[in-house]
Amino acid sequence: MDLTKFVGERETLGHIDRADFDFAFGVDANFIPPMGIMLTSLVENNPAYKFRIHIFLNSIFDEDFDKLKKFVAATPNIQLDIYCVDAAAFADFHVDKGYTVAVYNRILIAQVLHPAVERLIYIDADTLCVGDVAELSTLDFDDNILMAVLDSGQWLLEHKPNIGLRADEPYYNSGVLYIDLRRWNEFGLSEKMMAILHERHLPMQDQDALNLLARQSIKELPVRFNQFVLLKEAPTAVPRDTIFIHFAGQLKPWQPWCEHPQRAIYDEYRNRSLWKEFEYQPRDYQEQRLMGRAMRRHGQYMSAMKFYSRYVVDKFTGK
Repeated sequence: MDLTKFVGERETLGHIDRADFDFAFGVDANFIPPMGIMLTSLVENNPAYKFRIHIFLNSIFDEDFDKLKKFVAATPNIQLDIYCVDAAAFADFHVDKGYTVAVYNRILIAQVLHPAVERLIYIDADTLCVGDVAELSTLDFDDNILMAVLDSGQWLLEHKPNIGLRADEPYYNSGVLYIDLRRWNEFGLSEKMMAILHERHLPMQDQDALNLLARQSIKELPVRFNQFVLLKEAPTAVPRDTIFIHFAGQLKPWQPWCEHPQRAIYDEYRNRSLWKEFEYQPRDYQEQRLMGRAMRRHGQYMSAMKFYSRYVVDKFTGK
């Protein structure tokens, strides 16, 4: 299956003569600001390296595109290669609450970029880089397709057998993937993922597909490459050797109703980025209610009434 046909217009911002590291994102307009904040953290903590960033997107607002251009103009060690993805490629795929069809964009990456790119780090936009990424260049794939951090939590006790895994089999989080694109293509992983996602309604979407299909060819990464910070749970210390923080789960640090203490980690980079004025907007009636509560707690009563009104209307109109 030729998946490159789903990638249309391409554009490059900035120029580097070579890349020390290739990174890739799969996003749409909703996740461009978080991605921009993540990129800010990446270059701040790694000024000595050159990065080529591959952005597979379904949509983008003009103001965010302008900010990306401004970001690149001020950051000589980065190049952004933008690939416009036709969302119709995944139109009949399951999309979990809080996400969009853009979560599937990573399926296209290996076919589109190889052989020009041999290895890259795919990373979710709800992450921060808080350390030196140099260690990645020293890691050996040992002929595996990719490397990833093991997922964790009591939820896996039920989830793994529900999707067809044994309780003792590994299950990896797909928020940070270090990929050998040649091996990925040799295994036909993109085609296999497309097939299983057409056939089955998998709760964790392409993460489940990846674990079902490639778990025997995934090498475990140390947790420091994908350190979870769960904003619905009590704060836990972030280890000093952490490289990537992943704000996994439905509650995100850019949502106004998030009042978790560790949101402060995110706000430090947000406030130094071009997206410090980013205002997240509710995407369904439940988020309208949460936004109303947040506005009320901050004494913004007129705004609170506005969002409560939208909550009532959207709830009863099924939005």
